[in-house]
Amino acid sequence: MILACDFFTADLLDGTQAYVLAVIEHTSRRIRTLGVTLYPAGEWTARQARNLIMDLGEHATSRRLA
Repeated sequence: MILACDFFTADLLDGTQAYVLAVIEHTSRRIRTLGVTLYPAGEWTARQARNLIMDLGEHATSRRLA
């Protein structure tokens, strides 16, 4: 499974910017929004990455069994 990950900003109606962390699965062309925050920090990013790994681990296991 090949993944690409990126942060991008979204301008909100009140003028603030929110940071979006997204991942694209190249094989399925699926886009996953991992999270949105006003104040990205290393701990927040690491937590989102752990959540993705746990989700992909369950998904990969179910694919192997099918």
